Order: sequence, then C-alpha cells, then structure tokens
Amino acid sequence: MKKILAVIFLAATIVSCKHAPENTNGIWLWSKFMNEVDLDDLHAKAIDNIILHEVAFEKHGVDSTLAFIHEAQSKGMKVHIWFQAFYKDGKWINPVDDSLNRYKQEYFDEVIERAVKYVGYGVDGIHLDYIRFGGTAHKHNPSEEITATGCVTEFCRQINKATKAANPKIILSAALMPEPDSEYYYGQDPAQMGQYIDILMPMIYFHCDSYRKGGRPWAKMVADHFATKGAPAKVWAGLTTYEDTDTEHVVPMNAERILQDCRMFTDSTKAEGVVLFRYGLGELPDLNEL
Repeated sequence: MKKILAVIFLAATIVSCKHAPENTNGIWLWSKFMNEVDLDDLHAKAIDNIILHEVAFEKHGVDSTLAFIHEAQSKGMKVHIWFQAFYKDGKWINPVDDSLNRYKQEYFDEVIERAVKYVGYGVDGIHLDYIRFGGTAHKHNPSEEITATGCVTEFCRQINKATKAANPKIILSAALMPEPDSEYYYGQDPAQMGQYIDILMPMIYFHCDSYRKGGRPWAKMVADHFATKGAPAKVWAGLTTYEDTDTEHVVPMNAERILQDCRMFTDSTKAEGVVLFRYGLGELPDLNEL
C-alpha cells in the first residue's frame, strides 16, 4: 500500500512540475495604443506576446513604458520591443557600402547598441522589422563575398551574439516578406536567418493588396515554406485583423473571421503560432482554442 501511495505521489509531483505550454500568440502594438491596452483582456484571450514599438519609450517616457512592461510580465505575458532595422527617419538604409565592397559595420553597431539597451531594460524579446532591403537587394551585390543576402544574415548573426550575451534567454524575432523568393528583392534567406533568429514572422497578409489573389492556398503554402526552410527557427504566421479595399481604406474584421484565419495556420500548416497586425483595428478573437 505504501508503495502504491508513493507511486501516486511521485506521478502527481511530476505532473505538477510540468510547465504550461508556451504561448505562441502575439499582437503588434503601436506605441500610441500602449495606455489603452486592457492587458487582462489580452491575457484572457491567450494573446500573451505583445510586440511593442520602441517609440513608446519616447512617447510615454522610459518609466511609464517600463511600468507597462512589468505589469504585463506580472500577468505571465511577454513583451518584445519592435523597431526598424534598415530603415531610419522615413527612409530605407542601404547597409552595404557598394563602393568599398563592405557591410556598413558602423550602422550595424548603432542598431545593435539600441537592441542591447532594451535587453538591459528587462524585456523578453527584440523584434526586428524592416530587416531587409526595400525591393532592391539585387542591386547591392558588389562581390561574391559581399552580398545583400549575406548582409542581412551577418546582421542577424551579430545582433544574436550581442543580445544573447546580455541575456541568453532573450527572444529574437523578425518580420519577413512573404514571397518564397525573397532573397532577390529583399535579401532575406530564411534558411540563413533561421540560424540566428528564434522566431520568423512572415507577414502573410492574404486579405491585402496583391497577396489577395492567392487566398488561403497561397497563405498555407507560404507558412509551410518558411517553417520548413527556416528551421531551426520557429514560425509564427503574421496575419491582419482587417482587409483593405484600396490603398486608403481598410475594413476591420470581426473576431470570428480572424479566429478562422488563425485556425487555418495552426491546424493546417507547420506554423507554431500566429501574430495579429494590429491592436486597435479589428475585433480581437479568443485564441484559447488554438
């Protein structure tokens, strides 16, 4: 009898020590909405990864932004700081010095220093947007050794080394263009980036622009492409909470429709999570069922 009780106790102990499944649902949050967010509502809907734009520190102040981050973390949520890598003051930055046949290390250092500062604030992740060329990557390959794709990869390697040195648990993620041949135009090779970035977030906005014509079959193909090619990185599919009707107008979607899109990715593709773009547009669904 004592042996039976011991076995039952051991089994119960093992179960109680198991960690809860990792939450793989996120939302992009513009800084202007930071003070409007109902964290309890997000948490109740299993949207536990907040990708907060870095402008929040300037707009709301460091203390207020850190208070928001700490409040989210106290509820078991994660906050990732989101910023543009190769884009500054409304303009694309070419990180390749074509004339000198080198990468612009001084610009790398500037961006990486910013990321390390945020890691020091105690955030959970660093999210890289515009970690690409603006459609011109094929024009910046001055030699076999110095290429646009190599530039993006080298930046990922360096920011990985610097941020992980500051905090080995920091989560690195990156927004990727959804075209499978994104190396030519954007310099993004998921096979290379996936060696240094923990989570790839292809922006599979199939309700928008030219991507609409591919519909759901195209969206699922893209998710599987990045999940397969980007390993060992995980893939969280980026999707919109709206559809656009033209270049100036968007129509917010209701919660059920957004939930259907989320289910498509989690049930029918190799993507391990979903990221909603964006807070403040569309009705947020309950993602507990995913």
